[in-house]
Amino acid sequence: MSVESQYLGIKWSKTLEGLIELYNKKKPALDDLKARLKEIDGELEQEMAILVKSVDEKLDSLLLQTKSLTKTIREIGNYGLIELEENIACLSILLEITKVSVDDREKLQKGICVKQGLKRISSALDQVLLFLSDPFKGLTTREQEILVYLSEGLSNEEIAKKLYISIKTVKNHVSSIYRKTGYRERAKLVLAARSFLG
Repeated sequence: MSVESQYLGIKWSKTLEGLIELYNKKKPALDDLKARLKEIDGELEQEMAILVKSVDEKLDSLLLQTKSLTKTIREIGNYGLIELEENIACLSILLEITKVSVDDREKLQKGICVKQGLKRISSALDQVLLFLSDPFKGLTTREQEILVYLSEGLSNEEIAKKLYISIKTVKNHVSSIYRKTGYRERAKLVLAARSFLG
């Protein structure tokens, strides 16, 4: 094993120790946040169920009234004032149905949006916990080497010379590191690598 490989091994073991420490510090707070999100999600689910039931009951009641009025109109069978009044009453109930369903549909839609938001937050927290437990888990040995050199401020060309590979290969590895770690900018990746590598 070369001196450089030993150096990289020591750096990575220090990094992992630092990560474990960071993970142990942050995990309880993130777990608490996840538990609270789950509670909020449960409360929201209950409220939405009550709202759906309320909407269904209102609509059922209004539809029954509408059917009853329609039946009455048919039974009367004439085109006098009585039918006109019944038609007006029927129309007002239909308008009420529309109003109730639109208002409550909006409330339900907001509830659904909030639930989707909670799912996204929960998913993001899972990713944070996973990242804290081992942010460089998916990196190959070569990518880990390149990350160490990036943290030291080396350019792609300098890394290529050190590792005896082409600049294009270095660029491909760097792109893979971006994809696996979620970083999109070299400066941010370098800062993160430095904080983890010490």
